[in-house]
Amino acid sequence: MKLFKIFAISILLFSFEIALAKAQQKPKISLSFPESFKANEEVEIFVSISNLKNTSYDLKISIEKDKVLSEVYDEKNQKWRDSFYYLKNLFSGPSFEGKLKLRMKKEFLFFEGEAEVVIKVRESGKSSYVQAREKIKILKPEIEKEKPQKLLAEIPKDSKEKNLSPKLIAISTALFSTISILFLKSKLKSNQ
Repeated sequence: MKLFKIFAISILLFSFEIALAKAQQKPKISLSFPESFKANEEVEIFVSISNLKNTSYDLKISIEKDKVLSEVYDEKNQKWRDSFYYLKNLFSGPSFEGKLKLRMKKEFLFFEGEAEVVIKVRESGKSSYVQAREKIKILKPEIEKEKPQKLLAEIPKDSKEKNLSPKLIAISTALFSTISILFLKSKLKSNQ
């Protein structure tokens, strides 16, 4: 009987220690993304979160350098949102894995230098959160040069005609318009 009591107490203590260890596990957040990206491009962040309670969670992810520089793509509403705000009820359960897209806000498209990817996770409706931060390098944007537009009409280069100055063309057009208006005015008067 004593042996049975000792065995039962041992099992209870062992179960209690396991439950206590699970309760004390901190959420683990892992991020995976390129070490750098161009400021005028999107960057995809792979997020893995584990050791959570079995409840719903809000998530905030941003690129920061003293302030929030980015926008996050909200898959649920299919639009870009300021990364300052949480994506509410993004997932439920003890873990999450997914890809999130970020891009620089328009006013920071020419930002260049080192910043941080910051992720915050909280139980939906609560204010306390866990976070992770990792460095990312933002490169100067590559600006495309304008492609030359095709002209509707082009004067051949071997043409022997001389180029007329824009002022001469404007004066000629004005004179022709004035003469045409005077001619039409005189025709109208003669018909009356």
